Amino acid sequence: MTLRNRLYTAFAARPRPSALAQPEGGGTARLLGDGLAGRAVGDVTTDDVKGVFEGNLWALSPEALRYYLPALMDLALHRYREVSVFAAELLSALTEPSREDVVASLDAFERLPPAELRDPQIADALRRQQLEWFDSGTPTAVFHERFDGLTAAEGSAVLEFLTAFAAAHGENFPFGEVDAAVERYWARYGG
Repeated sequence: MTLRNRLYTAFAARPRPSALAQPEGGGTARLLGDGLAGRAVGDVTTDDVKGVFEGNLWALSPEALRYYLPALMDLALHRYREVSVFAAELLSALTEPSREDVVASLDAFERLPPAELRDPQIADALRRQQLEWFDSGTPTAVFHERFDGLTAAEGSAVLEFLTAFAAAHGENFPFGEVDAAVERYWARYGG
């Protein structure tokens, strides 16, 4: 059985959700609803990924993310050149968040040139806002709401995807991003 078949088989019991977007999705919720109207998981294309899912994973309801996850993983793995930006977004969504990631991201932002154009007060406000948001528990709660309810077969399928993704595209993630996803959460589904 191919990995694609294992992904779809693992998630086959997931029904198409009635709510595709989070209630606070606003205009993005309409985009998701319009773009995915009547779209079954097996019918998702790279055009759907680029036009509907990319940049909008945050707005998907947990049920919708779990429903479409096999297609999204399959396309990220096998059509990577066409959906590489989305693949990075999906990898991020599959990674349990950490405060250290937020700090490292903010530190990297502050090192970007041209430093003389950056207002230190704005940088400080951004740092404070981002760390307060993380410390509120929201990012971690969202991650767990999406993935804690997976079955053992579904979790194993995600782990298998991440392993295959690392082998095929790991060189595009030189800072250990795939390893972090596995180590922080998905390794629990290993044999």
